[in-house]
Amino acid sequence: STHPVVRAAAASAAARWGSGPRSSALVCGYTHDHRGLETGLSALKETEECLLFPTGFAANVGIIPALCDGPDCHIFSDALNHASIIDGCKLAARRGARVSTYRHCDVRHLEALLDASQAPRKMVVTDSLFSMD
Repeated sequence: STHPVVRAAAASAAARWGSGPRSSALVCGYTHDHRGLETGLSALKETEECLLFPTGFAANVGIIPALCDGPDCHIFSDALNHASIIDGCKLAARRGARVSTYRHCDVRHLEALLDASQAPRKMVVTDSLFSMD
């Protein structure tokens, strides 16, 4: 970034911590800085909390089964979703959620599956960029 505040913060962090290999809390341990980032992001977004995930894979296998955690939830997943989304769906299924796959980018097929589902909670999961294409 060229924003002066971002540049000043980056320079301050480099002066404090030095430079070199750094990583996520998973690899290098959860620090006060990680908590500060979560707190700052939750304040920025005006939410109660924020939880950081070290990778997209960790987010998908953490969030999907947490939100769809029982037989009252039905997940609808695009046929070409990334493997990490599919893994998240499989973990949710182990907790009792039903998982259905709709044809790639086929909204009519998705609508038909949604209409046929009697589940009180429904989750549609799709990729933002299909790399499995």
